[in-house]
Amino acid sequence: MPQSNLLTSARPRSPRRTVRARFAALLVAVVAGAVIAPIAAAPIASPAEAASARKGGWRPTPGVKFNTPRVGGERQFRLENQVIAAVRRAKPRSTIKMVMFSFDRMQVADALIEARRKRKVHVQVIVNGHELPAAQKKLRSELGGKRSKRSFFYQCKASCRGQGDVQHSKFVLFSQTGVAKNVVMLGSLNMKLNGAENQWNDLLTLNNKRRLHRTLDFVFNEMRHDRLAKRAYLRRSYGKFGLYILPFPRQGAANARTRWTPSRDPISRLLAPIKCTGARTDSGRTIVRVNMHAWDGDRGLMIAKRLRDLHAKGCDVKIMVGYAGGKVRDVFASPTKRGLMPTRSTGFDTDDDGEIDLYSHTKILLVNGNYDGKRDRKMVVTGSSNFQNGGQYGDELILRVFDSGLYRKYADNWGMVWRDHTHGFSWGGAGVITGGAIAGRWMMPRIYADDLGTDSPEWRNE
Repeated sequence: MPQSNLLTSARPRSPRRTVRARFAALLVAVVAGAVIAPIAAAPIASPAEAASARKGGWRPTPGVKFNTPRVGGERQFRLENQVIAAVRRAKPRSTIKMVMFSFDRMQVADALIEARRKRKVHVQVIVNGHELPAAQKKLRSELGGKRSKRSFFYQCKASCRGQGDVQHSKFVLFSQTGVAKNVVMLGSLNMKLNGAENQWNDLLTLNNKRRLHRTLDFVFNEMRHDRLAKRAYLRRSYGKFGLYILPFPRQGAANARTRWTPSRDPISRLLAPIKCTGARTDSGRTIVRVNMHAWDGDRGLMIAKRLRDLHAKGCDVKIMVGYAGGKVRDVFASPTKRGLMPTRSTGFDTDDDGEIDLYSHTKILLVNGNYDGKRDRKMVVTGSSNFQNGGQYGDELILRVFDSGLYRKYADNWGMVWRDHTHGFSWGGAGVITGGAIAGRWMMPRIYADDLGTDSPEWRNE
């Protein structure tokens, strides 16, 4: 396909438009007598999961799962199926609490309704208020909207715990499902068909995590009030887990101790302890990997500069990004004495209409090396927050985990996407550097005059 159509300056395709196009294709196939596979595969237990269930009772598969868009079946709907399986096994009279930015999956709505009707499970769902598709209408009709009840469906007017912006967190809490208690599921997943069809996403499942569950349960109960929380920005640490709950309060509600500053930003805090050399890696350099859905604005510019500085200091930094604003792309194209920071795009225009329609939606930061005085630290950062200004003032969740096994799973997936599902940026313009390791010509990014997709608020509609 033409390289110009792969630029991250293209505007993401509307999920509604994508679904309409795919529905039309399916309709044509039906008229022609084609056999159409069901839109989602039913959850199927792996042999290991089945053996575990026989030994000690069923529990959600712990750890991280990733989906693969546009392949159909279990691999495409893997994350949604993980949630549905836990909903179907929620203990009678237990509680499920779900927070999503967007939600249009009737399969998930039906599973939640069945749990309430047949097993008296208390089902509480909070979503952002930008849409009301059929699945949400069905939940609202079944659960009601009275937030004082044990079951309810509610759309926050903006940020549930903040001032303006949006509710962008994505997590599910189970008081008990199968034999597992205090179950937390979180990541980049929305309950959205677009998320399975056109996006790479992650979902991390943690069983029997009482303190983490209790904190998020507290946050959920604040969200249901739909007003500025007394302490909107929270930081909590539980051994290998670190939890950052946003928003920061805005002007008027913020004071010198609570307002957002670059040094207080969660990503700034997470990057600060990195030392680039002296790591116990093959190269001796600390490895930093990023896969970020949307990256723009002043906050995005600040984070891009910090990562570029780490590259300049000798860290092994590689970045993937779905949508990047013009100022951020300028940083990517600004060389250091070590050359350009390796950067690739996950955004593809697969039908040549000038709009990106296949891309990564994850918000992942990985570190392996010299971190906070430990030379072989393995760190995973995931959650809902893009590298954008909205990440400061909307409802967001960021989880940090120190765990070598979890790191390896995230790093393997990161490497697969980098290798098989990215393309290089198109650069234009030229300059000259004299001296140093990269003396000679270097390239500046081409920013098209129409600036499609640059610093676009549509990127938050995911």
